[in-house]
Amino acid sequence: MKCVYEASDVLEAHVIQGLLEQHRISAFIEGEYLLGGVGELPASRLVRILVNDDDLPAGSSLIRDYESANHPLSVQTPVAEGGMPRRASWLLWAMAIMVFMEIGRNFL
Repeated sequence: MKCVYEASDVLEAHVIQGLLEQHRISAFIEGEYLLGGVGELPASRLVRILVNDDDLPAGSSLIRDYESANHPLSVQTPVAEGGMPRRASWLLWAMAIMVFMEIGRNFL
């Protein structure tokens, strides 16, 4: 088996694996369970997608198409251009408070 892609995290690895399998290319995620042992360290070069030697040219072509159409997860669109804020924890807290207020209003 040959490495066709090094994913930035497990989620991206599963996306790539699904893409390859949609095109009838068997793919295996190597290093998926190593992240639990590493803890908070970055997952770079730990999670890799492997394909059979015969499927390497077709898989590499799909990966090139994927990379040309999608930005890496580390590159984000600014909020002014329609992207999401990097740290929107305040938004999650506000939504949680609104949910609790609505629950309290309905049960009290």
